[in-house]
Amino acid sequence: MKKAIIIHGWEETSQGQWLPWLGEQLREKGYVVEIPQMPHTKNPKLNEWMEMLESFSPDKNTLLIGHSLANALILKYIAKANTRIKGAVMVAVWDWLFQDVKEFHETFFENGFDYEAIKKNNTPTVIVNSTTDPWIDFERAKKLANKIDATFIAIEKAGHFMVRDGYAQFPKLVEIIENKFT
Repeated sequence: MKKAIIIHGWEETSQGQWLPWLGEQLREKGYVVEIPQMPHTKNPKLNEWMEMLESFSPDKNTLLIGHSLANALILKYIAKANTRIKGAVMVAVWDWLFQDVKEFHETFFENGFDYEAIKKNNTPTVIVNSTTDPWIDFERAKKLANKIDATFIAIEKAGHFMVRDGYAQFPKLVEIIENKFT
């Protein structure tokens, strides 16, 4: 059974941006889809988000899909010993702490990321970043892909992949999932 867990970012909801649309597209393709409402989204804590993710018991048939801050959670999850999932697709990814939102993101970034553990788990991973994200340094995001042996896909002028950037739907993401994971 194909499963997908789609995780929203900071200050978002499970019904925001392109997430519900993607969930419906994947259901039509035979996936069992979960789009959890992560706890305390305005002041998130890594341990609470990790507990929520783990409550869905991701396994070798599970694809994790994240937007924005959710990707730090996915990176931490993949780094855990004995993690075996089908793959990860991360949209709008970064691996550094932004000082201007430090108080909100600190638990996700305070201990950095274990890039070697991520690579060792050999999880097929795709990183999708925009050339015009107002917050994420495009070149640094590309370096992250190299650090973890991920496939890097650049999308021109997509902002932060939000509705205001024209992303209420995200057909290219469905295409990426189909090409990489089916």
